Amino acid sequence: MNNLHNRLSGVNGKNKRVKEKEQKIWSEIGMLAGAIALLDVIIRGIMFEFPFKEWVASLVFLFIIILYYCIRASASGMLMPRIDTEKELHKRVKQQFTESIAVAFAVVVLTMYDRGIPHTFFAWLKMFLLFIVCGGVLFLLRFGIVKLSYRRSVKKESKKKSS
Repeated sequence: MNNLHNRLSGVNGKNKRVKEKEQKIWSEIGMLAGAIALLDVIIRGIMFEFPFKEWVASLVFLFIIILYYCIRASASGMLMPRIDTEKELHKRVKQQFTESIAVAFAVVVLTMYDRGIPHTFFAWLKMFLLFIVCGGVLFLLRFGIVKLSYRRSVKKESKKKSS
């Protein structure tokens, strides 16, 4: 990755200030490309209702940018601040649970808006199962991230104490 960065870079010197400026320019280019992709999806996909094949590449590009940002931000600890105590861990898990339930409820409401209100018992059962599965999967993912963040902070503290 560093080799690719050096090839794309116009400045290969050791000046830290110039490298920071160049990195800022590259990040602005990435944000501009993401904004253009989002604009393309909104205009061609939503407003003009062009066929899906015409704007799917912009949607995939936008998804890749978002996924890459989330992976990098979570790996660096930006998305989830340090969790130092057991009490803070329980508070964060409770917060993740309520947010997961809210997102699952929104998914069910949007599904009912798209397909209409269910009229049979099995249709309601499907909506309930959608709620449970969506909320459960989302909560398990978020719980794993919180637990990982807690373990990292506990591991760092134990290394500091042993030093």
